[in-house]
Parts: sequence; structure tokens; C-alpha cells
Amino acid sequence: MDEHTLEEKDLHDLNEVMQAFGVSEWKNLGLAGPPESPPGDGQSLLVEIQGERYVLKERVEGLIEEESNHRYAFRSFLQQAGIPIPSLWLTPQGEPAVVAGDDYFELEQEAEGERFSTASPRSLEWVGAAGAMLARIHQASSRYPGPVHRWPSEAHAGGVVQGYLNLARSRAEESEIAAVAAALSNWCDAWEAVLPSAMVSIGSVRALPEFHIHGDYHALNLRLGSRGVTGVLNWEASRWEKRIIELAYGLFYFSALEWQSNSTMTRPLVKRGLDPERAQRFLESYGAIYPPVPREASILGDALTPVPPIATINGPLEDIFFTPHNIDDRLIDDVMERLAWATSLPSWLGRVHRSLGEMWG
Repeated sequence: MDEHTLEEKDLHDLNEVMQAFGVSEWKNLGLAGPPESPPGDGQSLLVEIQGERYVLKERVEGLIEEESNHRYAFRSFLQQAGIPIPSLWLTPQGEPAVVAGDDYFELEQEAEGERFSTASPRSLEWVGAAGAMLARIHQASSRYPGPVHRWPSEAHAGGVVQGYLNLARSRAEESEIAAVAAALSNWCDAWEAVLPSAMVSIGSVRALPEFHIHGDYHALNLRLGSRGVTGVLNWEASRWEKRIIELAYGLFYFSALEWQSNSTMTRPLVKRGLDPERAQRFLESYGAIYPPVPREASILGDALTPVPPIATINGPLEDIFFTPHNIDDRLIDDVMERLAWATSLPSWLGRVHRSLGEMWG
């Protein structure tokens, strides 16, 4: 069953999967909207069971063997702590997944609420709700009694960002457009100049809070409503980490990037850096629930430093890195504008380093 997407699997195959979950009667409602899972994940299928809607999806396999066991135990703990995580349908044997061929499948309750959109009149309110929910997750996680689940050292922020910078260097060498090649090289130079000192600063502060994090906390993985966050999805990247790293990722995702339901590209939200109003709302909402420990706020700018190279290659600059063809000449001005924004981020961070910490507390 690993040769086709869910959309292509015939009814007999899908019935076998549903039977393994102990479900004999169900309705196929089609693909479950735009992909929300990490690249490479299988598609999701929306189904109806006894009047309730569920999402049937292929399970994303983690970096190490025990990842799925950690994920199931961790999300169950957080659910009991009041975090709004959709429930998984269990098999008659009490298992959260079934195997069919080489694939594992999960059947997850459809999350209630709306997708985040920067264009929504409630988007600023929702930025605050996202910050508050992250703080609630972190507070609950700090009490999690389960075993520590760590990723390999090469998958930590420092190793990942260096890998992306190496990728950018290779793209610069391959580019047939001189302006793009030069801009990519300048972009790499700018980040390589500031990353070492930032990583040293993070390492110099002792007793930073560490626990299991969500690992991919951004707009597409939340559902929201009038009362704030109604669903937190996609826990595949959960692992043990310093909380300031995830706070920095969340801050960047919700105050530097534009999220539009009708666009396939995640663009910069403002011409330079982060939107100050959204950054302050996110950090104040988080800090009201889970304030920093001594010296932690002073290195928030350092923790933010490894984030933009990773987030921009997978967002505002993704067409440069992941399209199979050369950039259309008609889009060069747009590409260069996005590259200029990305290259300006290191110096912008240097200017606002202190104020970022003050926003948090």
C-alpha cells in the first residue's frame, strides 16, 4: 500500500485500514484540504464515522525509532493537562496506529476552528492567543514525567542552520543569474558573521528551562476561534529542547511571516525584520503565563539568530531552493526583494537585541 497516495488507494485498501481500526461503516469525504504536515508526509483523507469527522493520514516517521512512542505518550499527557490536541481513534487493541504494508496510519479527530490568516481582522488577537497557548504547552511540558526524548546532535539548531547555509552556498554556485548568486552569497556571509557569537551566548547561560517542545509551532499547525486556540496539530517534531529555542521560532513565525489561505508562498510580513506590534503581543502573552528565568530574556535575540535561515529557506525563499527549474525572469524583482529582506535580518536583529528581551520581561 506504499505505492500510492491516499487519494489513489482503492476502496478495498481503505476498507482494510478502517477495519483494522475497528470501523466497519464510514464515509469517504475526500482529501482533507491543503497539506499541513511536513514535506514528504502522505496526504490526509477526511472521513465520517457515526456522524463525527476524522482525518485518516499516513504517520510521519521520526528521526529515531522510539519517536512515535514518545509522541503518543506526550500528547496524551498534554491532553490531560487541558491542551486542545485532537484525539486519536484507538484500535480494538488500544493502539493509536495500524500498519498496512510498509505504512502506518492514524485516525485523528478533525480539529475545530479556523486556519490562521494574517488578513483576518482577528489576526493580532490570534497572535496573542498563539503566544499564550505556547506558554501553556511549555508549562505543562515542564511537568511531564516521561522519559527524555532527544534528537541527534546534528538535528539541533546549530547543525541544521549550517546545513542550510551550505545548501545556499551550493545554490549560489549553480545559479545562472548573477544577481541571485551574489545575493545568496551575501546572505550566507551575513549569517555566518553573527551565528557563532549567538550560539556562544546561548551556551553561556546556565539553568535555562528545558523540556519537550512541540517542535513545529507555527500558524498552519493551529486552529483558532473566538476563545483563542482550539487545536494544536502535528506533533511529529516533538523532542527535548531549551524552551527559548521554540519561543524564538514561534516569535519569528507569528511576527515576521505572512500567512494567507489563498497563497502557496509564505512571504515576509514587513519590509524589515519583525512586525513590532505582533512581536510584542506574542511575547507579552507568553510572558504573562510563563516569564523568563534570570538572564534568559537577555539572550532571546541570540536564540532568534539561528531561526531565520531555516524558516526563510522553507518559506519566503523556498522557490529559490526547491523548484526544479530556473527562476522565471519575470519574477526576478520579487525574488531580489525577498533576498534583500532576508539579508537585512542579521543587522536588524543586532539593533533590536535588547528590546526583544524587554518585550518578554
